[in-house]
Amino acid sequence: MTYEEIRKLITARMVAFTGLPQSSIDYPNTQTFTPPATGLWCRLNIQHASAFMAGMADKPYTRKPGQISIQCFARLGSGMKGINILSDQLEEHFAYWQSGDLECMEASQIPAGEFEGFYQINVNIRFRAG
Repeated sequence: MTYEEIRKLITARMVAFTGLPQSSIDYPNTQTFTPPATGLWCRLNIQHASAFMAGMADKPYTRKPGQISIQCFARLGSGMKGINILSDQLEEHFAYWQSGDLECMEASQIPAGEFEGFYQINVNIRFRAG
């Protein structure tokens, strides 16, 4: 499985997420993104780890692990309920999902604190491809 195939599958899964309008989701290296004036928003990141040989037959078989990191943002002072619900929905949407040779595993929610007027929680989902 190529890195482009991995990106396309993960991005398609994020596009299928109905917990936020697509205009509130920042995708990697696309047009300039401006956070919405109100409400929650998030940013998708795909972080690859070192690939490794997982088997050998007529040619080497490579497995490509990594992590999907979805940064969720709520305006300071807006409370925790909305961002917690969003994080839970993203966890449910991605954890243990599989498409072809791409398999997502458990999800973790990591509070990251305040950032430029927003409160941030990262939803991290480990994956392996191949």
